Amino acid sequence: MPGICFNFVQSKITTMQPRNFFFSFGFLWIVLLCTLLPGCADRPEYSLQTEAALERLDAELSNKPRYQQWRQEQADALRSRIDDGLPLLERAARLFAVAQIHVTFHLDSSAYYVERLYRLAERTGSRHVRRFALLGDIDVWLGRGQLGLAEELFRRIDTAGMSSAEYAAWHSRYSSIAARRAAEAEDGAVRSAWRDTVVRVRHISVPGQSEWTQARIAAAALRDSGRFAEAVQLLEPYTARNPDYQELALLYYGLAGIARAWGDDDLRLYYLAESSVADLRAGTRSYASLYDLALLLFDRKDYDRAAAYMGSASDDAMHCRSMVRIPVSSSAAVKISEAISSNIAQRQAMMTTTIWLAGVFLVVLIGILWCVLWQHRRLRGNHRQLIDMSAQLQAKNDEMQAKNDHIREINGALVDSNRIKDRYVCHYIDLSVHYIKQIDTFRREVCRVARNKGVDELVRWLNTSQAVSGEYAKFYQSFDSSFLDIFPQFIEQVNALLQPESHFAPRADASLTTELRILAAIRLGITDSGHIASLLNCASATVYTYRTKLRNAALDRDNFEQQVSRIGL
Repeated sequence: MPGICFNFVQSKITTMQPRNFFFSFGFLWIVLLCTLLPGCADRPEYSLQTEAALERLDAELSNKPRYQQWRQEQADALRSRIDDGLPLLERAARLFAVAQIHVTFHLDSSAYYVERLYRLAERTGSRHVRRFALLGDIDVWLGRGQLGLAEELFRRIDTAGMSSAEYAAWHSRYSSIAARRAAEAEDGAVRSAWRDTVVRVRHISVPGQSEWTQARIAAAALRDSGRFAEAVQLLEPYTARNPDYQELALLYYGLAGIARAWGDDDLRLYYLAESSVADLRAGTRSYASLYDLALLLFDRKDYDRAAAYMGSASDDAMHCRSMVRIPVSSSAAVKISEAISSNIAQRQAMMTTTIWLAGVFLVVLIGILWCVLWQHRRLRGNHRQLIDMSAQLQAKNDEMQAKNDHIREINGALVDSNRIKDRYVCHYIDLSVHYIKQIDTFRREVCRVARNKGVDELVRWLNTSQAVSGEYAKFYQSFDSSFLDIFPQFIEQVNALLQPESHFAPRADASLTTELRILAAIRLGITDSGHIASLLNCASATVYTYRTKLRNAALDRDNFEQQVSRIGL
């Protein structure tokens, strides 16, 4: 019907005199100009080398999957060479190397190999292996933003008898922790103390430390003393020696920090772009250069590039599960919001000016439009009727759409309910057959014990709870596997409803914790705490305590359980 209305009005317009139609078209053109004029904006300008670096980065973004696939293949190749028949320290070194590859690629995988190092250290009692495990664990917690835990682990490292490689790794973590503490300290005295620690750590002699690392440390000292040109001259030659891409990314990021302290924004843009290119080619997913670059581009009003870079960086941080990037993302959101607000204000100012100009033209066109409106007088009645009919049809359509949405929601719930029932019917049948057999076996065992050992032994045997505990364990195993078969993403979806520090980590044996079993029961429609307690063989007070704890850890405390009940819909 709206299409019919449009065609009807269009047919009437075509019957107007050409001169009147020209004036009407001129008015519409003015309105169109008023709409489009505020949207016009100049493209940001950069130096030739910065523009070339940004174009190179734009091209490399499309190659990111290939680079990340290469990094995954590297990790897989190194992992395949981990053999239990290797000497202890060599096996530990390879496990540590795989964990290091995954630190900036997939933190959960890095944590897995660190755990293997811990188990190897416990099994062998080797101090060297334990140091490997602690160093790798520090990187994991730094990546997750848990600086306090990382510092605690660092203090546990026994430095006696360290090799040169272990000492270099220990020194690197010391420097990272001190720098992070200095950056995050709110108290001025504490911040100053940690900065002194950073300076002191830089002056520690590290045997076997690479030349470019020494240069980077020396350049940071020159930067802090205000000798920016000397710092750049010191680091620039190392960028042409083609180190590996991760080292190259750190070099350019250090140069970007010098340019920032120097106050040269264009040079900083160039170094950040080169650092981002190196990060992409290294196949890493946890980095800061692309975030910083996106923020600078927002300030320069290069919104297309800034949005693309921020989207790519956020996607990588999510896949890497690097919680340390969350504060950076928050800062980016603030900057983006400010940039958008400023742009809106400018657009509004331009819109106001344009409206005033249009008003001048409107005064001139009023007389002409009066004649056009007189000619449309006979069409008004029909036009109003069509508008009313269109409004009525739209209201009916909205009503039907709302009903359809409600029906789809009900159908989805019914499909979900039937799916759950179908899955659990099979498991119920299997369990029923299993327990029938168990009852028969139990009956035979009772008869045997009563016949061979007497009533007293039978009573003592019946009072033991070992068999019942075993059956509960089998029941929990069956319940967990059945539930996760129906809802394979349940743990991830629950974590999305919780605060980051309360997230559940998936277990290697694909089992659920007590808290997750309670949430699973709620998802299945069992909301009574007594019923849940009976299902899990625990006290109602225990279930109530767990539910209260989970609600307090939720992002939306009031609607948490309702959100859990809708997982998978």
